[in-house]
Amino acid sequence: MHASEDRGGRSIAKTRQLCAQVHDALSYALGDSSDPVLMDLVLDHVEPMQGAEHVLVVMQDPCGHGLVATLAALDRARGFLRDAVASSVNRRRVPRLSFTVLPAGGAR
Repeated sequence: MHASEDRGGRSIAKTRQLCAQVHDALSYALGDSSDPVLMDLVLDHVEPMQGAEHVLVVMQDPCGHGLVATLAALDRARGFLRDAVASSVNRRRVPRLSFTVLPAGGAR
């Protein structure tokens, strides 16, 4: 395995590119949402969990909706968000999305 490849043989650059594309797609989708909780969220970053198969989407909750309400809103919108990623990411398989929410104030 080369230093520029992850365990699946994909290049790290391709994985980073995918995460950037997912970030952009979700940023637009959140802005288009009619859910007030989703509209208030800020997308912090996207990181790979299993290469290109699964990504972790890290959100900030600056308005303090709370973890339960925020994760519930994200879960309700999961299909909408995955469709947004699928329509803008040119991949055979759309990565599975998992979400985590930073507390108000964005402490990591």
